[in-house]
Amino acid sequence: MQTLGDPREHFWRVIKMAKACEVDLSTALDDGQINVADWADMITGCRGCTEVDRCDRLMRQEEHVARAPEYCVNRETFAELRQA
Repeated sequence: MQTLGDPREHFWRVIKMAKACEVDLSTALDDGQINVADWADMITGCRGCTEVDRCDRLMRQEEHVARAPEYCVNRETFAELRQA
C-alpha cells in the first residue's frame, strides 16, 4: 500500500496544477462548483500519486498546460472546472 504524501506539499501541488490548467480553485469554491470536501478529496488523491516527480518537473517547465497529464488523478476535475 502506498504511503500518502505530506498534506501541505500536495495542497500546494494541487493549486499549482490548477493554475497551470488555468483553473482558479478559490473562485470555483466561492461559485459552488466545488465544495470543501471536493477540494479535500483532490488533495487526498494527489497525496496518493506515484508520479510526483514527473508532476513537479512538468510544473517547473511549463507555466500553462492545455490539460493536466494523464496520470493526474484530478485531470477530469480540472478539465470540468476549466469549461465552467
